[in-house]
Parts: sequence; structure tokens; C-alpha cells
Amino acid sequence: MKSVMLRLAIVMLFTVLGVTSLVAQQRIFGVVTDNESGEALEGAPVLLEGTTRGSFTNYDGEFEFTAPAGSYNLVVRYIGYQSYSKAIEVSGSGEMDLGVLLLQNNEIGIDGVEILASLAIDRENPVAVSSIDGRVIEEKLSNKEFPQILQSTPSIYTTRRGGGFGDARINVRGFDQRNTAVLINGIPVNDMENGWVYWSNWAGLADVTRTMQVQRGLGASKLAINSVGGTINIVTKTTDMQEGAVVRYTMGNDGYHKLMGTVSTGRMDNGLAITLSGSRTVGNGYVDATWIDAYN
Repeated sequence: MKSVMLRLAIVMLFTVLGVTSLVAQQRIFGVVTDNESGEALEGAPVLLEGTTRGSFTNYDGEFEFTAPAGSYNLVVRYIGYQSYSKAIEVSGSGEMDLGVLLLQNNEIGIDGVEILASLAIDRENPVAVSSIDGRVIEEKLSNKEFPQILQSTPSIYTTRRGGGFGDARINVRGFDQRNTAVLINGIPVNDMENGWVYWSNWAGLADVTRTMQVQRGLGASKLAINSVGGTINIVTKTTDMQEGAVVRYTMGNDGYHKLMGTVSTGRMDNGLAITLSGSRTVGNGYVDATWIDAYN
């Protein structure tokens, strides 16, 4: 009998302690808004620093959570705004209305978004890849279309089928452009519906290409792209840090003329550098009605 009473007393003791621990929570709530417009900020994390207590604001900027008794530092962070911090004392019971928390707009703004285009390194990455730098493109492309610079690359067949400027086609390992991923600075440019690549949309790409790599066959990728045949990665030139200018003129058969110019300010006193590049291409075309008059 004593053993049963002892067990019952222990169970009641733990029950009381659990209820006490559960009850000793204070409800904390408030609203987070913009300091200037008063607009509610949705999805802002409101946390007690150094703990796992907190919540996110809802559509109306409201937040609510519970916390045990103690001294805390309430922190609110939101992209594009300065961090908000406030010391609070939690009694462990009742409610605490923090009112409206005003976040100051960050005048500097958020950090810039970096778009990185990774390149395969010879003798380091185990993939079948061919690289073509900008110097080769300048020397050998001439008045041909941009994809035709790949005609000497293994397992690649290119043609200007159709006759019009921008009608070039590429086949990698027997697969056409619908099954070959074309990236410019790491961004896919294949058509979203049928996967095709319209090179006429990129008529001036050869003028600003720094390097181009072709990976033959499948490879690991973070992008949802059709790359059964392979991947063509085009990386454009960066802003020139040296002051100067370049003018090029190309003339060919069937009335082909191309004038291209590049001007660079170099690094200025304010730390910025600007490079402007433009060109105009005109021509009658070998076949009637395949003329070109394009600006880039």
C-alpha cells in the first residue's frame, strides 16, 4: 500500500511541476511596420536573441509567441531595413503588448546579387569539354554566325540552314538545340516551351564574349534544363578597367558590312568604370529576302 501511495505521490509531483512549467509562460505580441509609410512588414522574424523563442509576422505585420520569465533582447531583422533591438523583461505570466515596432529603411540598400557562371578547368574537372576564348572568336568568326565558331569542335555540327541571319543550327552528339542547354553567364536562354534557341535574338553576342565552353554529354547541374546532348556556356566580357577605345570594320560579299565600336572610361575617381559597346550589321544575304539590318 505504501508503495502505491509513493508512486501516486511521485506522479502527482511531476504533473504539478509540468503544469507549473507550462503555465509559467508569458504571451508576447505586437506589430512590425515601416517607419515612414506605416506599411505592415510580412514575414519579418521576431526573435529573443540567444533562444529559440520567436515567430514570423503575418500578412498584417502581427506576431505572437510565448516565453518563460527572464531578461531578453528582442531582435527584428528584415531585408532592406536596419535591425531593430529592444531589451524586455518577461515575468512569466500574463501578456506583454510591445505595440508597434517601427523598422527604419536601410538607405544603403541590400547587397548586390551576384550571378556566377562556373567554368570547367582543364585537367581538374572530369568532363569532356572544349574551350574557345575571345581572341579565337575575333580572329576566326569573321562574318559567320556566332554558333559557327563551334564547327571545328569535336562532336558538334553547325550549319546556317535557312539562309537568314540568325537561322544557324547546332547539333551536339547528334542532339539538336532542344536537347542542348545554352547558357549565357550561367542563365539558360533556351525557349521555355520547346527548348529551342533563336540565335537571331543574340546577334551581337560575339562582340562581347570572353570565353565559351562546350560540355559534351550529361553533367550535374542545379538547373532544370534539357542537356542530354551537352551544355554550351557563354561568358561575356567584364567592364574594362583600362581607359581606351576600339573600332572595327568588317566587309564581306553580298553587301555585308559591320561597324563595331567599344569605349571604356577606365576606373574613374569615384571608383566606377563604364564600358559601352555597340555595332551595326547590314547585308543583302546570299538568298533573296535574307537581308539583315541589325543594331547591337
